[in-house]
Parts: sequence; C-alpha cells; structure tokens
Amino acid sequence: MSKHLLLTSSLLLSLLAPVSSLQAAALPVVGYLRDSHSIYMTLNGQKTAFRIFSPEPSQMVEIEVELQQMARQLNFLSQEKSLKSAEILPLFNGRDYFIQCGNEPLLAVSPALAQTLGKSQLSALIDLTNQLRKTLGAHPLRSFRYLNPIAEGETGFASWYGGYFHGRRTANGETYDIRKFTAAHKQLPFGTKVLVTNLENRQSVVVHINDRGPFKPARIIDLSPEAFKEIGYLGKGVLKVKLSVLS
Repeated sequence: MSKHLLLTSSLLLSLLAPVSSLQAAALPVVGYLRDSHSIYMTLNGQKTAFRIFSPEPSQMVEIEVELQQMARQLNFLSQEKSLKSAEILPLFNGRDYFIQCGNEPLLAVSPALAQTLGKSQLSALIDLTNQLRKTLGAHPLRSFRYLNPIAEGETGFASWYGGYFHGRRTANGETYDIRKFTAAHKQLPFGTKVLVTNLENRQSVVVHINDRGPFKPARIIDLSPEAFKEIGYLGKGVLKVKLSVLS
C-alpha cells in the first residue's frame, strides 16, 4: 500500500513538473534584433511588427540603447507577472512624451526618435504605443485621456453629423459609417489623421478625414457620432476643441 502511495505521489509530481515548466515558458520574453537599417522588437525569439527604421546608421546606436532598456523593463514586468498589455498607454506630461505600462515608463519618444520616424513626437508616440500594444496582444487605442500636445493647433468648435448621411458617399468616395472614427474638415487632405482634444475635459480621439465640412461659422470639424462620444456627450451638440495633425 505504501508502495502504491509512493508511486502515485511520484506520478503526480511527474505530471505537475511539466505544467509548471510550461507556465514558466509561457511568460513572454522580449528582446530586439538589429540589421543594417532597422531594429525589430522580438517576442520569444521571433521578430515582430514593432520596427524602427533609420537610413542613418549613426542614429541606430541611440535607438538601440532605448529599445534595450524597454526590453529589460518589459521582461522585468513579465517576470513579476505585472505586464498587462491593456495598460500600455501613451503619456504626455507637459514636457516629455513617453510610453508607460501602469506606472512604469517604457520608452521616451524623443525629438530625435520622432525625426527618425518622420513624424511629430505626438504622432510617433501614438503609433509606437499602438504597435507595442498590438505586439503584446492588446487592441490599439482610438481615444485618449489627458493627451494634449504643447504645439499650437487649430482651435474652434466641433459638431457631429449622422442620420441622413449614414450609408451615403463621403467627399472622398468612402461610404459614411456613423460607427467609425472619421471626420469632415474644410481643407485637410483626405486620409489625414487628426487628434481632436476637448478643451473642457482634456479627452482626445484620433480620426481620419474623409469628408468636407462643416459649413457653419466657427465650426472647424464635423465628427462621426462614434468619435464625438469619445470626447463628449452627443446631446451637447458642439464642443470647443483643438486639432493636432498627426499625419
């Protein structure tokens, strides 16, 4: 009987050991891989879509150091089991742009890094944050809280439009969908991505321009209802906003 119990215990231990090994192996391991003009983030040894490209090899050294630090921080959070991809967010503190996870900073988006990407710091911050979120399994962000850039943008009133226009053609030929994050602007090129910030509550949303308007004085942008709801209440009708062109 004791032999049977001993054998059963050994069998249980042998079954449990691989499970714990698998659990340990399941923790994501972040690294990076550099070639002549790009640095890729790797996940469990595999190259991911998170990539920073620079035609200047001299710029790669600084970027490599920054990504190395980010990889170390992500691995630390992974080992501590506090890495939650949904908590990866962009932050602007009035001076610096950086990606954070919870309260832990991951990557500073410097002017040099933004220049390498051919974007503004704000645009680079949003794009890199969403790349990192997608790489680690979270949905990309569409709306943001307290992300208001220093740079002056166009200021005025935003309205929303829907109803009659839903399902009809926009000025660039797309089918208007009130559930998508789109907007109408008088001059901005079609396809332009714009950060729209409600100046009352500091909430922001990114939209792409696919239509022309609004045509009422003092109104500078017409949002889809879905986009408007991210920064305000539909019943209010009009919000005072600032526009920041991302790309």
